[in-house]
Amino acid sequence: MDTAKKQKKRGAAMNGETFRYMTIAAMIAVLFVLFSFVSKGFLSFNTVMNLFRQAASNALAAIAMTMIMLTGGIDLSVGSVVAFSGAAGALAMQAAGGSTLLAGIVGITVTVAAAAGFGLINGYAAGYLKIAPFIVTLATMSLARGLTLTVTHSSRVIVDNSLYNFVSQTDLFGKIPVSLLLVAAAYIAAYLLLTRTAFGRRTYAIGDNPVASRASGINVEKHTLCVYIVAGVFIALSTIVIVGRARSAQPMAGVGMEFDVITAVVIGGTSLMGGQGNLKGTLLGVLLTSVIFTGLSMLDLSPFVNYMVQGSLILLAVLGNRVVSAKAQKSVLRHAAGHSGGAEPQTGKRARGLDEILAANAQDVLELRHIVKVFPGVRALDDVSLTIKRGTIHALCGENGAGKSTLMKILSGVYTKDEGEILINGVPAQIRSPADSERIGISVIYQELANIPELNVSQNVNLGKELSNGARILLDTKRMEQKTRSLLDRFQLQVGVRQKIDQLTVGQQQMVEIAKAFGSNAWIVVMDEPTSAITEADKENLFKIIRELKENNIAVVYISHRMSEIFEIADEITILRDGRQVIAGPVSEFDENKVIRHMVGRELNDIFTREKGAPGEEVLRVENLSRKGAFEPISFSVHAGEVLGFSGLMGAGRTEIMRCIFGLDRPDSGAIYLGGKKLEIRCPLDAIKAGIAMVSEDRRREGIIPHMTVRENTTLAALPWISRFGWIDAKKDLSITEEYIDSLNVKTPSTEQLIMNLSGGNQQKVCLAKWLNRSPKVVILDEPTRGIDVGAKAEIHRLIDRLTKQGIAVIMISSELPEIIGACDRIVVLYEGRMMKEYPSGSRVTQEQIMKSAAGLPA
Repeated sequence: MDTAKKQKKRGAAMNGETFRYMTIAAMIAVLFVLFSFVSKGFLSFNTVMNLFRQAASNALAAIAMTMIMLTGGIDLSVGSVVAFSGAAGALAMQAAGGSTLLAGIVGITVTVAAAAGFGLINGYAAGYLKIAPFIVTLATMSLARGLTLTVTHSSRVIVDNSLYNFVSQTDLFGKIPVSLLLVAAAYIAAYLLLTRTAFGRRTYAIGDNPVASRASGINVEKHTLCVYIVAGVFIALSTIVIVGRARSAQPMAGVGMEFDVITAVVIGGTSLMGGQGNLKGTLLGVLLTSVIFTGLSMLDLSPFVNYMVQGSLILLAVLGNRVVSAKAQKSVLRHAAGHSGGAEPQTGKRARGLDEILAANAQDVLELRHIVKVFPGVRALDDVSLTIKRGTIHALCGENGAGKSTLMKILSGVYTKDEGEILINGVPAQIRSPADSERIGISVIYQELANIPELNVSQNVNLGKELSNGARILLDTKRMEQKTRSLLDRFQLQVGVRQKIDQLTVGQQQMVEIAKAFGSNAWIVVMDEPTSAITEADKENLFKIIRELKENNIAVVYISHRMSEIFEIADEITILRDGRQVIAGPVSEFDENKVIRHMVGRELNDIFTREKGAPGEEVLRVENLSRKGAFEPISFSVHAGEVLGFSGLMGAGRTEIMRCIFGLDRPDSGAIYLGGKKLEIRCPLDAIKAGIAMVSEDRRREGIIPHMTVRENTTLAALPWISRFGWIDAKKDLSITEEYIDSLNVKTPSTEQLIMNLSGGNQQKVCLAKWLNRSPKVVILDEPTRGIDVGAKAEIHRLIDRLTKQGIAVIMISSELPEIIGACDRIVVLYEGRMMKEYPSGSRVTQEQIMKSAAGLPA
């Protein structure tokens, strides 16, 4: 990968963050000028140094808050912990001699221990007990304040220890406060901790996706505890600055401090949801709020007015920051697209014409013409055109990263085009949002599940289309459940309409998504890899309904990497490659080789066939493993150099068995042996240490950390092996990533591209790379080629062949029967949670035999 190009693309990706910093800096400069006009003494060296002196305590506490918020938590107890740890330190110094050096050391130690102790309480409750951080820290806020008032008898405690007060009472050269140097040192230490160590990588990961972090071997509970304790140390430093400045520990110190600190951190760009943010923004946020507070304190205003002005200015700062950042991002995209504006707005005449077409439900043809879409560092679509006609099934094909999903997201209003036009019956139309797309009559089934896990099946199916009673006040739950049951019955999906969606398997959730789309009154239905998570029987039901839609004059856009499906169901085909349209025409003019050749630009042989050798020694053995409600006791083994396949219908228990082996779920009974040694697997980390790796079927939930880069995702599970004393070896980190980008042909502009910006197939390749760089003894692949194009499938199967030749045992789950038959040495077929049949190595098993076994019939 060319270094110059890499740096350019990396810079483009960082422009939004840079503009955020520039915006905050501009606000600080404007406020400085404004306050200097209003208050003559504001713009002076002494005032600036005093500003830094006042900001030091908040800056130190903000470093702590940033760490906590990066995990997805929050700490409302900061001010109270400052008061308690200060009081504890002051009382300890009095007991140790007051002004002596030893007393100072004791005071500092007790202060740090007290603050870290409250961090331990907060971290344990939030991490291990799973209590919401808001509730936990609200409780400890009250506890710490109450303890402070009790131990101090509501009176201040004088601190005259020169060591303890040194930071706040000393100025270098009589001008520069030492507290400023402490902030600088703390910032550097925290910055290195978050950006250069395994600790920091894990902190970002668990805040962004705790489920995938746990599946990657991170002990989420333990790390959350550690983050709160480390944050407590920085809060202790803030306490020392505050107590030293006042030369006393005040029982009401830090009141409202958490508000100031959280405000500064949020202004700096740290997300309240976790996983996003950094210390550069935090310190700028602290400086901005400090300028506001210091400036207002120098004006002759009522304290009540101060509160209103403070709140208003902070709100304006946050809103202004967001607006400018959004405009900057649009400017970057326009510049990358090579034009200065969007599409021409519709004239009133055109809008009226479109409204008449929609009102009459007379849409016949939708055209996407010369569409361009640019993301930072990536030209995802380049002059792509597509024509969709009523009553036709139009297949859209291409490798991962070809632009298929991006094009459909423009059609659905998730993305807006940068260039080109959209026409309905020749009349220009604008799709700026999903609401616009729905109004035009477009329904989309996404490759990635879009269910709301907290809602039940009926609530998900009717989301946005809820039915109300006659008074239109209350929801008509009964009618919605009847509608949902009717839709589910069309697909023969036997799940409860009141069952929570997250209790279903991925395949069942996919079928619910499909049913939801069919419940709308659309004339175009877009299906992005609809069969990727469903069984052969479910696919046949789906195809039956697709044909019914065609007969009812509804258009279907069908995106799939499965050649057999395209030739079975489609009328027309469009092929994309690298964001450009390669060829389009009737399916009758194509054969499988022609489609593949245009997709990948080369010929491919049978991708599933591999040379099968004699298996080696037993590597993994499972004895009587069971989990109530998921699968019955099952025993099997897998040998070195062998691929053991698991087949079965949706809900048969394939994935559930593998989750228990990998430690994601706890089995009720049974034993797991690796190399003859019994394993105690309580969590994924235990399995990883033993040499077991698993690529989950649900990559978005259990595979990727979306706001982390390709590099950070690739080496996430290998952090203990690429770091020394917690310090990440940057060269090893990068070289491993580049090696697997090349070997797996991951399409990314650079190693620093956010993984969320990659196509689904390329995300899956990164998930594979994450485990392969660990050199495991057993690799569990749960639907490894789901959503991956034929070229990538061939690469992955060559990789599986390479793994077996290295003596690695492979367990593979797949819903594609040709894949199971071609790639596996032995095949285990499950039916309703129990082993129905095992087809041994050398048996010439057919798809019909496997389907019979999967249906519980004798083969």
